[in-house]
Amino acid sequence: MSRLRSRRALLASIATSIAVTTGGFEYGASDPSERLLESGTVPADWYECRDVTRPEPDPPDDADALEPLEYPTPPSQSCFEGQRPPSNRSSATRSDGDSDRPDCSPASVQVSAASQYVLAFERAYRRNAFIERYRSAARIVELRRVDYRTAAVGSTANADAVLVALRYDLTTGTRQSPRDSRVQWDIRTTYYVDDRSVFRARYSGVAEELTFVPDPRTRGELVACFG
Repeated sequence: MSRLRSRRALLASIATSIAVTTGGFEYGASDPSERLLESGTVPADWYECRDVTRPEPDPPDDADALEPLEYPTPPSQSCFEGQRPPSNRSSATRSDGDSDRPDCSPASVQVSAASQYVLAFERAYRRNAFIERYRSAARIVELRRVDYRTAAVGSTANADAVLVALRYDLTTGTRQSPRDSRVQWDIRTTYYVDDRSVFRARYSGVAEELTFVPDPRTRGELVACFG
């Protein structure tokens, strides 16, 4: 017996059918998914946790091969529930040398925690995807953040969710070409993070400014689910 499809999956199939008949995707005010998001947050009944899609390779047999990375602790557990380690840094700091550890200072706690969570998550996602593809031949996966942007959904003081746009360069290499690593410049991803779920979308166009396009709430994949 086939299982019931989530509302989000059903809407996605409808949107795909429309795109085929009209020649492409156009997301306007008439989109059913946009109407569902009038509050700005993704409804809990719009997805199922079993639909999480992300690379999770098995550990390689080769001792010299790269090990997969564990995905980071959800920000709802590290900061949103009051577990706030001391920090003297301002939540507005955006240095590329920042640690992946969430900045849980009193101001804009959720926004700061979500931005650090997304950086750690994307590092794990890209490394695990490379290992999943090249297995024991994978040797180098280095992500260098170039820029990022955040926006609270709701109020900044007590956000219901957070949007994060990330821009970075990615260096990869295999055992066959350890000295000839490949560098991909200006990769852009967008994330939606709340206390229940994480959605990720990849931007494939060209733009000077860092924006929340594509909107991960309506164009992204469910990559983490907490409950």
